[in-house]
Amino acid sequence: MEAVINARFLTLITMACAVSACASKPNFKPELATVAQVSEGLPAPTAADSSPRQRAPRIGAFDKLTVTVFGVPELTTTAAVDASGTFNLPLIGSVPVEGLTSAELAADLRQRFARYVRNPQVNVVIDEAVSQQITIDGSVTRPGIYQVSGETTLMRAIAISGGLTEDALKREVLIFRTVEGKRMVARFDMNDIRGARAEDPAVFGNDVIVVGSDSNRSLFKDAIQAAPLLSLFYILK
Repeated sequence: MEAVINARFLTLITMACAVSACASKPNFKPELATVAQVSEGLPAPTAADSSPRQRAPRIGAFDKLTVTVFGVPELTTTAAVDASGTFNLPLIGSVPVEGLTSAELAADLRQRFARYVRNPQVNVVIDEAVSQQITIDGSVTRPGIYQVSGETTLMRAIAISGGLTEDALKREVLIFRTVEGKRMVARFDMNDIRGARAEDPAVFGNDVIVVGSDSNRSLFKDAIQAAPLLSLFYILK
């Protein structure tokens, strides 16, 4: 089991670093590319960086939706998803929508409206995506992809995933982020953040958070030092 977890962990690190538009520096020294030397800070991403890519966006709380039923204009509804992740519609009432894609929701609504409309043709459009997705992996209780709404910080993101596990390395929490098309990473110390010795950093859509552990300590170093990933890491000041 440990081998499977470590393999998945290394795969995530590699995938998080796999895309970058920056070129290697001629005098770059591999031995300098260690987690310990990654600066504790990342610039905020642009709107384009934070928007969902290469996957269908999933609906979250406070997202604004428009639902239309072809040929039945009185059923057209434009509103925001409420805080509990439900959307209110004529005839069928409140429907749980959080975590669904627009296509998945349309399929669900076709079944619901079929009780009242013959062969309903339903279309769902996400007019405004307030919520965003972040990935949390490594030594947390519930790794996965999570919807976040509004301003979110690293501590809140860790809490969403159920908190750190017993073997988590609190000083080795990495955030991978794309800024202006370039892949960046920074390391954060949860002990300092919880002790108010360091600022709790903001987390944005498409960020990948990875928490290290005793069992995967070497994987951090191997992933960062392995070519051709060296050029993807910045020392941010």
